[in-house]
Amino acid sequence: MRILLTHERFAPDFAGGGEYVALETARSLIAQGIDVRVLTTGDPRSTECEGVPTMRLPMHRYRFNFATRQIAVAAADVDLIYTFNYHACLPSLCAGRRAGKPVVCMTLGLFGDAWKAMRGRIVGLAWMAWERFLLTRSFDRTLFLSDYSREQGVALGVPPNRALVNRPGIELSDYGPAVPKDDTVLFVGKLDVRKGVDDLLNAARAVPDVQFRIMGWGERESSLRREAPANVEFVQFERGEKLQAAFAAAKVFVLPSRAETFGIAIIEAMASGCVIVSTIPLEYEGVRLQTGTADEIVAAVRGLLSAPGVIEHMGRRNICLAQGYTWRRHAQWLISLFEELLNPDVQPPAAGSMHDSSS
Repeated sequence: MRILLTHERFAPDFAGGGEYVALETARSLIAQGIDVRVLTTGDPRSTECEGVPTMRLPMHRYRFNFATRQIAVAAADVDLIYTFNYHACLPSLCAGRRAGKPVVCMTLGLFGDAWKAMRGRIVGLAWMAWERFLLTRSFDRTLFLSDYSREQGVALGVPPNRALVNRPGIELSDYGPAVPKDDTVLFVGKLDVRKGVDDLLNAARAVPDVQFRIMGWGERESSLRREAPANVEFVQFERGEKLQAAFAAAKVFVLPSRAETFGIAIIEAMASGCVIVSTIPLEYEGVRLQTGTADEIVAAVRGLLSAPGVIEHMGRRNICLAQGYTWRRHAQWLISLFEELLNPDVQPPAAGSMHDSSS
């Protein structure tokens, strides 16, 4: 089976979790014996990343929306196109339809009303309309990383019979708890309003006796460092041992996002034995925030840190819950779906269905 994977950026180029999902998807499919090639933007001299062959177009990622011809050429000898929103999915659909090949789209971003907070009301409304337009195109299947993001997609107009869920994974062997853990409250993510980092800093100001650690990236990093209270430590974001050590040491992980399709950092924190405080409606032990305001974060953090026995129990439970999230399972699910699409005699999986979540 030959698959063309298209995304607006691809490692080592990085802007957020979407690039991580695209890379790990490609790597895990290759590990299962699938012939995967990637078409993306960037330096054409870069033709491989971590064992994944890449073809890079020297253009801005927004211009990738007009790369139908280049995608069609790259897809000439593949069986299926696997794409991601935002800027790769529409030209991939057009190229696939011209070539008569299935096109599957994974939804990495689904921000809804949060666009207005990120881009301002007028521009935000335009992005909301663009997001809805892209998601409701006639992909053979539109995939989501979580049940709740699928519900959002269906509410926007994605046909329920074409909307499926395939959870992402992590490398479980890379994560585990330190013994002992410290009382640090950890945040990992992009430093923007959508992730709730402003609410987190306001919460930190209200509890000066609690130590917060922030590992993030983004245009606002310098200004947030200047504004942060003394009990907030900023650490440069790096995947690998540095990130794993931060998860291992922390007792509490906080992610008060205003919009997410999943939140892989939550699973990494769970596998590290952290208790979770988040607005994201996944299954975890901790505190589910309703709005992610500073007052909510303060109440949750204070309540948890005052009950060390409860934290230890919840952390062990989260380690167990994290075991179902592997890239191997994610890839096997995708391969099954691809085979069903390429074989017209096989019925597609039921809407929203999940294959067995064992690793």
